[in-house]
Formats: sequence, structure tokens, C-alpha cells
Amino acid sequence: MTSTAQSVADVVRAFYEPFRTGDTSTYDQVLSPDWVDLPLAPGQQQGPTGMAAQIALFRAAMPDYQVEHQDVLVDGEKVAVRNTVSGTHQGAFMGIAPTGRRIEMRTMDLHQVRDGRIVTTWHLEDFAGLMAQLTAPADAPVRPAWS
Repeated sequence: MTSTAQSVADVVRAFYEPFRTGDTSTYDQVLSPDWVDLPLAPGQQQGPTGMAAQIALFRAAMPDYQVEHQDVLVDGEKVAVRNTVSGTHQGAFMGIAPTGRRIEMRTMDLHQVRDGRIVTTWHLEDFAGLMAQLTAPADAPVRPAWS
């Protein structure tokens, strides 16, 4: 990977740290002030402040929320990231009371980086698989939908 591609990948990797730590101050350095997130979550405001609020919601529901990158692919100013996210459902999430269950969900993101900051992020999450894990009967084995 060239140094330019490495620096673009590093900016994108830094985007995911607040999911693990809860510290969204890094967004001041890695997100453009007019960063666009597509699609927005229900009730989410556009921009870095809206993302910081989403991180707080995720971490309240799953304080041990983790993001594991399977692939980080750089093509110029675009970075594609394939992730597995996991955590323990300890707080209300999407209207579901805490279950205490360990969850896994796959996500795909495409980030556009300009001048060292992410300007746009497009993303898809397997929320159907996540909901299946959270709403399965208590005695059912809980496995991600892709197992």
C-alpha cells in the first residue's frame, strides 16, 4: 500500500474507534464539518454531531461494542470496509429491552476521503439479522443469519 493509500486507510480506521471507546473527539480530525452520512438512522442529525449521538446510543445499548475489519480496500479517495460488529445487548436498542445476548452483525461501508477527512459515508448493515438475534425465543440458539 502506498503511503497515500495508507494515510487514507488510517483516517477511515480512526472513524471506527469511537464505537469501541465512546470518545468521539477524533471526529474533529477525521470527519469533514459537512460530512454526509447515507442513509441516516431514524432521528439522526446529519454531520459529525449526529454521528456522535449515534455512538452514544450504540454504546448505551452495548457498552462492549466492537468493530472488526475483515477488509479495508483503498481506491484513490474511496475506502471500502467490510466489518463484523459485536457486543452484548445490555441496554434498550431499537425499541427492544436488554436481552443480555451477545450479538454479531455484518456491515459494509464506503467512505470518500478528501484532504485527510471523510466527506461522505455510504453504509449498509444487516439489521434484519441483528433483530432476529435480539427477538429469538429465549431458548433458541442465537447465531448470526449468515452462519
